[in-house]
Amino acid sequence: MLSKTAVRRLMLLKQGVASTQGHADKDHVFRAVDGLGCIQIDTINVLERAQYLTLWARLGPYDKGHLDQLAYRDRLLFEHWAHAASYIPTRDYRYYVRSMEERSREMEARFSRRTGKDPDLIDAVLARIRDEGPLGSSDFEGPKRRGSWWNWKPAKTALELLLGAGTLLVHHRNNFQRYYDLAENVLPSWVDASPPTDDERVDFFILRTLGALGAVKAGDIREYYQHWSVKLGRTIKQLEDSLRRLNSEGEMETAKLEGGKTEYHLLASHIEDAQRLQGDWGFDSVRLINYFDNLMWNRGRVHTLFGFQPKLEVYLPQDQRTYGYYHLPILYGDRLVARLEPKMMRSEGTLLVRGYWPEEGFKPTEEYQNKLEETLGSLARFNGADRVEWTAQATSSASP
Repeated sequence: MLSKTAVRRLMLLKQGVASTQGHADKDHVFRAVDGLGCIQIDTINVLERAQYLTLWARLGPYDKGHLDQLAYRDRLLFEHWAHAASYIPTRDYRYYVRSMEERSREMEARFSRRTGKDPDLIDAVLARIRDEGPLGSSDFEGPKRRGSWWNWKPAKTALELLLGAGTLLVHHRNNFQRYYDLAENVLPSWVDASPPTDDERVDFFILRTLGALGAVKAGDIREYYQHWSVKLGRTIKQLEDSLRRLNSEGEMETAKLEGGKTEYHLLASHIEDAQRLQGDWGFDSVRLINYFDNLMWNRGRVHTLFGFQPKLEVYLPQDQRTYGYYHLPILYGDRLVARLEPKMMRSEGTLLVRGYWPEEGFKPTEEYQNKLEETLGSLARFNGADRVEWTAQATSSASP
């Protein structure tokens, strides 16, 4: 029998959020990504791009260049679809071969549907990279079409489809623009690219999810590694069959949630942690979590375990926002207690707090407020600012 508190705390522990922060070197950065299985890449830069913030929430200030080096120099990480567009440990490459093969089969039809152009253009784009080496979309002629992300110019669409198919990989980025090269020129020679069996592949995503979340329901596996993204090809019922098999093999155990019939599955090696966390915790720091952080991917799970309703508002019209364009949930100990809207004023060297909304029933203490200010100071320094300022509205909302 597991309490909801133990499941929540186990998740925070395995996510690496409930850890002591100190000096983080490149090895710490890699181990953080590896422990999570992948981290999502996002372009929004109001504060800092999500991939860097997700690591900062776990490591504290670190050299952002370490992540780029791991991906584009050391080749210990590669870019592909996992939860969404993600950095993934390169040693896991073989488990993504199936999704690459499926995208390869769909590529020409998807290209024609999106662009209305002859799919021969894909071969022309590929030929240029084969002849000239790494190229970005700006190296191809043609105006960018207006509209959503899928309305890229045809060459950009071809590049992204070739990337999804595994024919190309990201060689490097320059000012966040991808430069693509043939996969054989990017993938290290030590990588095992042999396709696993289907059961091996599904077991990999199950065990990776258990390692990153602690105790899970079958549906959580389809959310962590998005089933459409990795082409999981398993219904919840089929995943439950796989979980029962792994249970019979001694890999994992099943426990009911206290006070209900809900079953959670967890690795056998995590049972001791789960039992301990029902009473022993000890983590009381403040962390700021972005909505592209692994911790927030499954909104239903977050609501169930934390009693917190996630609300990503960047894609909503302004008049439909409650918490501002880009706000961050605040984790204090093992609870999500408030939301805060920060904005980097880069030319002024200032991190501006534009809004603050405590959760209903949360009573801030002086200790909490001190820790929040300390965390905001860390975030400011991480992003090159030397001070934190609060608007009058945010200050009044944060006052006891």
